[in-house]
Amino acid sequence: MGEMSMKGFWKRELYLLRPNLWFCGVFLGLLLLAARFAPLTGPLDFAVLFLVLLGLNGIQSLFLCDEINAWQAYAAAIPGGRRAMVDARYLFALEEGLLLMGAILLISVLRRESLSLWSAGFYGATLLVTLAVTLPIYYRWGGTRGKLVSVLFTFTLLGVMGGLSAGVLDSARKDLAQGFLREDVKGFFSAAALVLPLLGLGALALSWRLSRRIMQKKEL
Repeated sequence: MGEMSMKGFWKRELYLLRPNLWFCGVFLGLLLLAARFAPLTGPLDFAVLFLVLLGLNGIQSLFLCDEINAWQAYAAAIPGGRRAMVDARYLFALEEGLLLMGAILLISVLRRESLSLWSAGFYGATLLVTLAVTLPIYYRWGGTRGKLVSVLFTFTLLGVMGGLSAGVLDSARKDLAQGFLREDVKGFFSAAALVLPLLGLGALALSWRLSRRIMQKKEL
């Protein structure tokens, strides 16, 4: 019953986010066209950060829908519903992170960038870590009250991660200008491209357990 419930909850997430997914698909298509026929300079630009924000906004809108429709109380009445609703939302969050990494990787390859894997891993990890922190906030305080805290944290984290990325990339600026990377620099970015997504997945797993605990104890 729990497994079937989670599948049903996941389908609900998909149904509610159809307008967002349609817009994201069109926007991503335009990015791919731009990357193929009018490539921009630099490792990444604000368009990718916009993709990250779109993913975060989609999750936030789900919590607002939950609050408006008193969905959590209804879902909790289903056997295993508390766990299933959390599991479905985290599955959706995980899929968002993986899709973002795939999209950034494709954009970077089309733009013939030297650090495609780094870009995908870095921004994918940024989304996963942000979701890992904000999801328990929403489960604890709801879509409306949790919005302010999560928005402040999101923009703070994106600013920190953007500055970190700029600082790390600055160390490879000379190599990038020459069109190739030294072995030590290449090794660092290759390792980071693997480690960062793993850290993001680990953070999301810990967050999932915390959100489950919050929902088990929450009065609905």
